[in-house]
Amino acid sequence: MAMPTQTEHVERVEQTAQSSAGLPTRHLLSPDRTNLPALSWQHSRNGLALIIFAFLLMIPRLVNTGHLRAGLILLTISSCFMFFALWQRLYPFLIPACILLGLSIGVPLAALTGGVSVLWGLALGFLAILFLGRTFFNVQVPWPVYPAVPLFGVGMIIAVARLPLTLSNSSIWAALLVLGAGLCLLRGQKN
Repeated sequence: MAMPTQTEHVERVEQTAQSSAGLPTRHLLSPDRTNLPALSWQHSRNGLALIIFAFLLMIPRLVNTGHLRAGLILLTISSCFMFFALWQRLYPFLIPACILLGLSIGVPLAALTGGVSVLWGLALGFLAILFLGRTFFNVQVPWPVYPAVPLFGVGMIIAVARLPLTLSNSSIWAALLVLGAGLCLLRGQKN
């Protein structure tokens, strides 16, 4: 490879100086796309199909119409409080709105988790008070953390105590295996 002449070198330095306002820049080559693995539509379609199938396997365990109805009622009440909290900028309405929102997430899943989801839903509700209060109301108080941490901790203790019962259920394992296979196909990984 021939060495550049003095004139070519000076021209290149002048182009670099003009384009970068005196700061050094590098001219990068376009990336070579031949080395990247292509995600075919077939893999993503099969992956999505497996993920949907996994959720269909889990639906009979997840759906309890009584608990789902209770969760929707709690969500409706929560949305009323949330509406007035955001509409009138009233922080005291945010507190029951977030607690009921957390309960509306935890109650429908209570049968599946043995009550752990109720505790974690309450913890999530208190953390929602903290973050939504800071975001929308500029309230910088840490009090929602104090009930959220013990609720999460007690829920974790119950979850660990119930772990052998959860692991012994083979239907959840089949659904999780199908879900994992779908995610692997969706990401384009070939095993």
